Amino acid sequence: MTKDEKIAFDKIARLGCILCSSVLGFEGSPAELHHIRRFGGKRSASPVIPLCPEHHRGNSGVHGLGAKGFERKWGVTQEGLLEKVNQRLGDQTTPRETK
Repeated sequence: MTKDEKIAFDKIARLGCILCSSVLGFEGSPAELHHIRRFGGKRSASPVIPLCPEHHRGNSGVHGLGAKGFERKWGVTQEGLLEKVNQRLGDQTTPRETK
């Protein structure tokens, strides 16, 4: 990971859980970075979204429910959450997508 990537990922993580804030209305949840790997490809080349530990790897999270189950439960796609991250960052692409 380059220095610029680390800075960008830290900025994304500091947003807090994007599901907690944009869907549930809770601000400030600590976040882990989740790589969106819908169409295969390398994890390192995937865009990331910040999710709290429960929404990332917990029973109600993307890894606990699977991508489709997560979307059914929360009514939002990972790509929809990515758009919300981009809006909060004030640009149209995540750092990984600009390469």
